[in-house]
Parts: sequence; C-alpha cells; structure tokens
Amino acid sequence: MNGDKETVEYICYERDSAGKTQAAVRAFLKQNGDTQSVVGGSAARNIVDTVVERCRSVRASKLVTVRFAIESLDVTGIRTQTSEDLIRSAPCATYMALFGQTPLKDIRKILLIANSGPHDMAALRFADQLRRKSNATLTIATIEDESNAKAEHAGERAIQSLLHDADLDEEPFETKVVVDRIRHRGIRKCYEGHDLIISGSESTRDIWPLRQSLNETTAIIIKRNPPLRLRSIVEWFPHVNPRDHAELLQDLRQGSRWNSDFVGMLALASAIATLGLMQNSTAVVIGSMLLAPLMTPMIGTGLALAQANLKLAKACATSIAYGTLLTFAISLLLGIITPARETLPPEVLSRGAPNIWDLLIAFFSAMAATFAMARPNLSGAVAGVAIATALVPPVCAAGLSLSHGSYGNSLGAMLLFGTNLIAIIVASRFTFALLGIAPYRTLPRHRFLAWWGRWGLVGLMVIISGPLSFMLLGQFDEGRSQTAIYPVTRAVSRALHERVAQDSGVEITLLGRPSVHEGVLIHIASNQDLPPSYADELRAIVRVEMNDPEVPVIVIALQGLWLSDSDEGLQGRQ
Repeated sequence: MNGDKETVEYICYERDSAGKTQAAVRAFLKQNGDTQSVVGGSAARNIVDTVVERCRSVRASKLVTVRFAIESLDVTGIRTQTSEDLIRSAPCATYMALFGQTPLKDIRKILLIANSGPHDMAALRFADQLRRKSNATLTIATIEDESNAKAEHAGERAIQSLLHDADLDEEPFETKVVVDRIRHRGIRKCYEGHDLIISGSESTRDIWPLRQSLNETTAIIIKRNPPLRLRSIVEWFPHVNPRDHAELLQDLRQGSRWNSDFVGMLALASAIATLGLMQNSTAVVIGSMLLAPLMTPMIGTGLALAQANLKLAKACATSIAYGTLLTFAISLLLGIITPARETLPPEVLSRGAPNIWDLLIAFFSAMAATFAMARPNLSGAVAGVAIATALVPPVCAAGLSLSHGSYGNSLGAMLLFGTNLIAIIVASRFTFALLGIAPYRTLPRHRFLAWWGRWGLVGLMVIISGPLSFMLLGQFDEGRSQTAIYPVTRAVSRALHERVAQDSGVEITLLGRPSVHEGVLIHIASNQDLPPSYADELRAIVRVEMNDPEVPVIVIALQGLWLSDSDEGLQGRQ
C-alpha cells in the first residue's frame, strides 16, 4: 500500500506499560528484515483521540486498523470506543480489516462491493492496485434493492459510471448485479469463493454479519481522504476519462474555429444583444447569452494552457479577437443607424461600472462551465453558466455607449469584458488541472510559453482586482452597489427646464428615472408656495415628450430655495 518514499509507523496502545505488544511487533519486523518501519507506542485511555492526534501530528496519508471495541474511562464515565469512531474521526484515508487473515500471495479472487457512495472510488483504486500486484481477478458487484427489470440495468450503469470516473477500462473486470432488498444477503450471493472483499466504509454493518459464513475470506473497509483536506482534493476530484478527454478536445477545437458557423451565430447573438440593450429588455439580453459561442474559445484557451497546445491556443486567440471586434462593430453600427433614445438605457449603463463581484462571478462560472463540459452527464448545466457570465452584452454595451458619445461608459463595459475574459481563462486552466489534464509529449518551448501565459494571466487578474475592489468600495461609500437613478432624455429635460425657467424662484433640484421602479422623479424647490396644478403641468410635459400617457411621474416640491457654497454661511438667496 505504501509508496516508495512513504514510511510505515506501527502504533501499539496497551492498557499497561509492560510493552509486550511493542516488543512482539519489533521482533516480527526484525524477523522479516523490515528496517524502514518505525514502531511507536503509548499507553492511553482515550485511544481514538490519541490515534487521531498522532495522525495529525505526523501528517499521515493512510491509517490501517482492525475492528475493535474497547471500554475506557473518562469524565463522563465508562465509554466504549470502537473502530467506527476512529474511521469517522481519522483525518486521512483509513483501511479497516473486519475479519480474515489472507496473505497477499494467496489472493486470487477479489470482490469489490460498490455502494454508489463517496468511498467507492477509493475502494476501487485500492482493489485495482491489489489486483495488479497479486495478478488476481476483480469482480465489481452492486446490490440493488428494487425487484424489477430496471434494477439490474441501473446497477450496470452505476458500475460503468464508477469505472468511467476512475479512468479504467471495463475489460479487466468482471461485473455482477444482485437484486435483493437485504444487502448482506445480496453480498453473500456475490461471494462465490472470493479471497478478499473490499467495500466503502458504509458497508461495515452489511459485511460484518457474514464473518462466520465466508470461511477464511478477508474483508476490508475503506474510507477516502476527507474532502476538506487541501492535499486530498486531487484524489477525490474526478479525473477526465481518456474518451471524454478526446471528445472534449474535439468539441473545443470545433467550437473555437473562426468559420461560418461561429461568425453566423456570434453575429446574430450580437445583434439580438444590442437590440435587447436598446429596448432595456433583460429577457432578450439573456437570450443572446445562450446563443453566443464566445465562451467556447475562452475555455479552449484554458485547455491549451493546460496541455501546452500552441496550435489550439492560436486558434482560440484568433476567434476571441475577431469575435470581439465583430461584436463591437455590429453594436456600434446598430447604435448609429437605429433611432435610439437620447440617453443610454439602464441595461447599458449598468455594464459600465464593473467591480470585484463581476470578476468572482466570471471565475466561478467558468469553473462550472469547464467542469460541465468535461463531464458529459453535466452538459445540461452549460446553458445556465452562459447566462451567469456575460460576454457579448458588455461588448455590445461598449459599442452602443461609443455611438452615443459616452466614452466613460464604453471604457467601463470593455473593462467588464476584459475582466470576464481573464477570469474565464484562468479558471478553466485551474479546473482542467484538477481534472488531471496535463501537458503530454509537448516541446519544452511550448511548455515554457504555456507557463508564462498561465502565470501572466494570473498576475493580470491580481492587478485588476485592486481597481475593481476600489470601485466596489466606492459604490458602497455612495450607499449603493448599482446606479440609483438614470437620466431622462434630453427632450424631457429641456422641456421641463424651459417651463420652470418661466417662474422666478423655482428650480429643478433632481430629475431622473429611479432604478427601483418605472417612471420619472422630479424634485423642485421654490421660495414660495406652488399650487398642485403645477405638478400636473410638469407631469403632462413629461408624458408628451416621452409619448407615453401612462408613465408614472412623481413630483416633490420643497419650499425654501437657497445655496451655501462655503463655511461662511449663506451666500445667496432667490
């Protein structure tokens, strides 16, 4: 079980300090010429806590134990400590021998009981390792508790999925599905003279009752590494099967090519997104996100960096660059030739002020999209990720803003697109690494370029995180995280100011469209009382200019108009 660079420590806990067990283990190791193993021993009342603490102190990668139940005395009284308690508390992968003493050299038939649980993968890898060492046959069995024709098919699919996730072919293994509502009886039906039974830790109560009926068969229970351990992430994270890897590479190659399919879909998505932004229609903008193929070459760039695939990187970079220019040109052209509003719609303005949240959304969305694309059974989640990460709308917002002469908002929208672009590539590269995709038979020069590309993008993402964080803090200081009020059209503003200018002592202090509800908000200040008909007159002007007789208009009048522009007090009155 242990690797070439791993050492074994035998821990002997005894009720007294005589050390007989330690002496016996030392003698056994000496007899077998085991000079690398270390024997440690201690007398302890709480054996489970002591073993767990020892594992943490030496950072153990594996813990091997036998089934036990020992009574101990603590502050709460007499307590029974069991091997199940140790398995639950162990901070590393744990192997427990339930019963049997079959030597490795005598193992010829291995039975793996799959439970569709979290420990099946660790049990399968251990069983396959023993199969290779002892040249034994391995049978993978599952017990289904539904007595119908579909139960066997479901069990076969579960075994195939397990082998698929473990990156193992089905040919070296025998498979068996038993339908029985009593699990330990079903395991007994799978037995057929096997020398070793292996299963996940959830099978302890099912296998233990069989200790008398399985002759001298050895049974081992396995618990995987706890998922929260950082160094065990690679072990429990599913790797990409070679067939899925080939299909993923082919899909990303096809989807990242600058061809008529890519251009046509991107052009249509750009036009839909632009018109949706001009209409201030969130639903239309979401529809354009589902059509746009721009995320595919970005994830393809992450795969190219993971594989050091220079050819794929060039193809993806070409599609990203040309696709961005095409989207920007279409939105700019539509913004120029269509009769748009005199002011930018809220959907456009909202994309001109990115913050650190946008970076985090793009990063985690890209991880989800990459994982879903690499796992065929999760392909349906890609559409949801496309909605979460906006790529085409920010570029379209930049083109529309430029056509309206709003250079600041155009620059902010392109910053949002650049933020999403960098986050997607970095996140996809990181996810592919977790999935076990690494450079294979590539030139050292290509690996060097991939290394610089990866860390260059990471550095750039860290750099832009600073300004994005300050933008978010600035929005919080203003008491908002988004635009609170949007401007009205120039025609509405001009007509209202011309009307108010006719009355001395009256001034518009606030004019705009609130983001929380539809309509127009007008604040006026006056040094004299104004009749209610004044509000009706302003409301009529707004509805005529906006050509909407039903638009809500709120008018708030304040009496007392003055201006203070220094600490010396009042400077002027009207």
